[in-house]
Amino acid sequence: MDGSGRAPHEGHTMVTTAEQTPPGAHLLAEDLPAVLDGPGTDAPGGVVDRLLRFGPLTLVLVAVGTFALATFAVVLGSSPGRIAPWWPAAGLGVVAAAWAPRRRLPLVLGLVLVTTFAANLGFGGRPLATSAGMALANTLEVLTVAWLLRRDGRRPSLGTIEDVVRFFGAVAAGAAVMGLVAGLTVELSGYADLTSTARTVMLSHAASIAVIAPFGLRLTRVRARLRRVELGIQTAALAVAVAATYGPDQGAPLTFVVLPFLVWGALRFPPRVAASQLLAVAVAVTTASSLGSGPFTHEAAPGAPSVSHLVQAYLLTLAVVTLPLAVSVSARRITVEGLAASERLFRQGFNESLVGMMLLRRCPGAPDHTGVGHVAGGLDVVELNVVTARLLEDTEDDLLGACWTSRLEDHDRHLLHGVVAAVRRGSVDGWRGEVQLRTHHGHRWLEVALSRLPESVGRDMFVGQLVDATARREAEERLTAQALQDSLTGLANRVLLRDRVGLALQTLPDDGPGLLLLFCDLDDFKHVNDSAGHTVGDQVLVEVAHRLQALLRPGDLAARLGGDEFVLLRPVADGEDDADELARAVLDAVSRPVLVGAQPFTVGASIGIVRGARGATPEDLLRDADAAMYAAKAEGKRRAVVYSDVHRERALRSVRVERELRHALAHGGLEVHLQPVLDLRTGATTAAEALVRWYHPERGLLAPGEWLDVAEQAGLMPELGAWVLRRSCALAAAWPVPGGGTAGSGADAAAADRPDAQAPAVHVNVSARQLDRPGFVDVVRDALAETGLPPHRLVLEFTETHLDEVSDALLDELATLRDAGIALAADDYGTGYSPLTRIIELPISMIKIDRRFVADMLDDVRSRAIVTTLVRLGESLGLEVVAEGVETPAHVAELRTVGCRSAQGYVWSRPLPPEDFAAWLAAGGRRSA
Repeated sequence: MDGSGRAPHEGHTMVTTAEQTPPGAHLLAEDLPAVLDGPGTDAPGGVVDRLLRFGPLTLVLVAVGTFALATFAVVLGSSPGRIAPWWPAAGLGVVAAAWAPRRRLPLVLGLVLVTTFAANLGFGGRPLATSAGMALANTLEVLTVAWLLRRDGRRPSLGTIEDVVRFFGAVAAGAAVMGLVAGLTVELSGYADLTSTARTVMLSHAASIAVIAPFGLRLTRVRARLRRVELGIQTAALAVAVAATYGPDQGAPLTFVVLPFLVWGALRFPPRVAASQLLAVAVAVTTASSLGSGPFTHEAAPGAPSVSHLVQAYLLTLAVVTLPLAVSVSARRITVEGLAASERLFRQGFNESLVGMMLLRRCPGAPDHTGVGHVAGGLDVVELNVVTARLLEDTEDDLLGACWTSRLEDHDRHLLHGVVAAVRRGSVDGWRGEVQLRTHHGHRWLEVALSRLPESVGRDMFVGQLVDATARREAEERLTAQALQDSLTGLANRVLLRDRVGLALQTLPDDGPGLLLLFCDLDDFKHVNDSAGHTVGDQVLVEVAHRLQALLRPGDLAARLGGDEFVLLRPVADGEDDADELARAVLDAVSRPVLVGAQPFTVGASIGIVRGARGATPEDLLRDADAAMYAAKAEGKRRAVVYSDVHRERALRSVRVERELRHALAHGGLEVHLQPVLDLRTGATTAAEALVRWYHPERGLLAPGEWLDVAEQAGLMPELGAWVLRRSCALAAAWPVPGGGTAGSGADAAAADRPDAQAPAVHVNVSARQLDRPGFVDVVRDALAETGLPPHRLVLEFTETHLDEVSDALLDELATLRDAGIALAADDYGTGYSPLTRIIELPISMIKIDRRFVADMLDDVRSRAIVTTLVRLGESLGLEVVAEGVETPAHVAELRTVGCRSAQGYVWSRPLPPEDFAAWLAAGGRRSA
């Protein structure tokens, strides 16, 4: 990446000619036919269109026309003093065969064969064999010309010079076929000489097809208003020239006086006009020559063969000169009109385009009028539209003639210079990419498509299309920041951290202390959220992030993984002491009070330190640092612990135990054991505390101390606690009344009247994770509803350290449980730091004295004083008091002395399996100590 943080070649694309589309080309391709009024050819319509379908009427007209023209030529040629210099039936036959559908072509050829045979036999006075041979020659001639004109599968036309060459080539081939077959016919029949006949029919048929057939071909039509006045003048001049040349008694050799006027028409008017005038001249010349007028008959006798040959050659000459000239001029007009239309469309698309458009020329390397020096290889602005001026934030006058590439950033300017050089060499045909432009108000990103124009437009000319990509680039940068940065603190997130750790591992030197990774978790941050709200908590996190950033050196990285977890990365450590120094700096920075408003908040940090070397992975380092951080938490918080194999073993144990615990929870591997709670006055069992046990398939019965920490870290406590609650309530619902029937069986009235004649209550511990999860009260109600346990027989125990974590919303919900008859107990009381007022604020109905005070009360005056005080406090507040951990009869006696009424401990019973506890109750549930 360059200094702007972007990839230098991002978005740059070389394009080939096939991909390159000049501006407005799509408009030209779609609109040019409309501008030129159709496809540029005369499309038949109306009556002509119906005739070209070659139905019965068309075939009749072809037959009649061919027979009539053939008869006319035969009769005219056999009349004394007359000449028949051309054979019109050949031209009509070619037209019909050229336009006939493929399935109708044999029928058309058959009509030509029959009608010409009939004309030769009936009116020419020729023998049967000669007439048949002549008819066959005519048919083969028509087939040859039509096949050569139609061999590419399209209808024949005279739209280009290539079409004209093909046409005259077909005419020559057809005339050759006609001459050969006709000559052989008369030679074999003895009717006439082969050579003279072949020469005569070749010239006459060639002239006829050349003059008549163009009317049956598609002739180019130019969309230009016909100059009727000029056409009238030219037609009149042509008629005068023909009359003057071929008038009566005119013998001057002025035959080619007609040609300039035909050329005039070919140059100025469409090919159809030139073809029409050519046909008219042919008819006039033939008629005049037949009547003995004109220079061809002046010195020769009328009807002489030489006159026919002269007329035929003359008409062929006129056709060869006029038709190519008319077609070429028309094709040029179409090209000019197409270029003009293309120019108009390009100009319209250029000026009205919704994107920026520029015509550019390669810079000559001289200063421009603005004083900004051109750089050789850059691009000057020749022309631009309004959108370009707006994108470049300048006026058109200031931009015209200026070097556009000089406004680009250095990297993009050099890139464009290389592109221009590559295009000029022919290595590439175009380029697409994004460049950054300097404007009067900062920088702008432009998406550019650059194409070279043909040399006919100008030397080193280019067209450029510009689209403003600034908003998109800014959006991409924002998305990139969101994808790689923490939205709250602006630090790196997990994705960027993992990437940077991987990069650091790849670039580590072979020798040296390696990289450092510090995994930091804030201590007691939950108190900030609970006491002041998450908004204040977020402000504390932002301040902690700023303090951590202040500790970084160039190349270091600080990241927030989520919640109150932060990670510091030092890609290359200075030495062995670098980790300790950085950890001390972090502990000191985090421990300083954070002021939010006028209220100070103090948090600490537990830090796990890990060193990385080649061969490690980011996932390994983060996992190990996390394990070291939890070790710091376990050792008392607000400290740093360097990762070791012990932590690795603990992590592996946690993974294994978690997996096995989840399986046990899902497949019935857990059970609840019950420890009796007795009345010290009567020895009766009044309750039982539910304690979860795990029957491990390999290690046997496991106490909670061996796996409960893993459940806490894995987030299983809510699920586990809900299961213990349901199981405990289900067991308690089936307990018998000590000394009587079951709780649900209806004991005898006498037993029910005794004060102790009721089934015991069940005490269920509640973890802090259960309290954090919404819906805890609903879980309790659902458990009672499912099992049928009366609410007054359920006691929920909260450790004293959890009392301060009870929120106001949860306090209201717990009050509803108390009102429903569920007792709430403060477990392990005396070990925490909650004020006594907290007991009054919370809906507590029971205090359970921690076992440590009970165990030491015989030897420690202070412990006995605490027990005594708690018993008196309970009596004063109307709270039931239960002593935990009673181990000896001496403890029992002392508790009776201080007035404690309930207790539990090994002196009576260890926690019992459900069936053993049920047997305990069935036996009376009384024990003395």
